[in-house]
Amino acid sequence: MIVDRLFGVFLLLLGVYVLYGGLSLEVPFAYDPLGPSAFPIGLGAVLTVLSLFVILKPSAAKFPDFSTSIKTVIIVVLLFLYQLSFDFLGFIVATLLLVFFISKIFKGTTTQAIGSAIGVSLSVYIIFSFLLEVPLPMGAIFKPFLGA
Repeated sequence: MIVDRLFGVFLLLLGVYVLYGGLSLEVPFAYDPLGPSAFPIGLGAVLTVLSLFVILKPSAAKFPDFSTSIKTVIIVVLLFLYQLSFDFLGFIVATLLLVFFISKIFKGTTTQAIGSAIGVSLSVYIIFSFLLEVPLPMGAIFKPFLGA
C-alpha cells in the first residue's frame, strides 16, 4: 500500500510538471485554434487527477500470469517490427501482418485473423488516405510496380 501511494505521489508530481510545461509552452504562431499546448495540458490534467485516485484509494496489485506477460512482450516486439517495416512494406501490408499476428495471439482462427487483418488495414487506410488526406507510405517493394 505504501508503495502504491508513493508511486501515486510520483505520478502527481509528473502530472503537475507536464501541466506546467504545457501552460508555459509558447510558440510564435499556431497552426490550429488550440495550439500545440492543448495536448500536454490535457495529458497533465488527466495524469494529475488519476494520480489522486492512486494516492487516496490504492488497491492490492494483481500481476498477470506468465502467458499474459509473454503475449504482451510478443505484441511489443510486433509493434517494434511494424514500425521498422512500415516504409519498406507500406502501410497496408505492414498493418495487415500486424493485425493478423495479434489476432492469432488472441486465439483467433486463421479465417478470423485474415478477415480482421484485411478489414482493419483497408478501413484505416481509407479513413487516413481519403477522409483525413494523410499520405501513407506505399512501400519500397511496390514502387517499381506502381511507377513511383
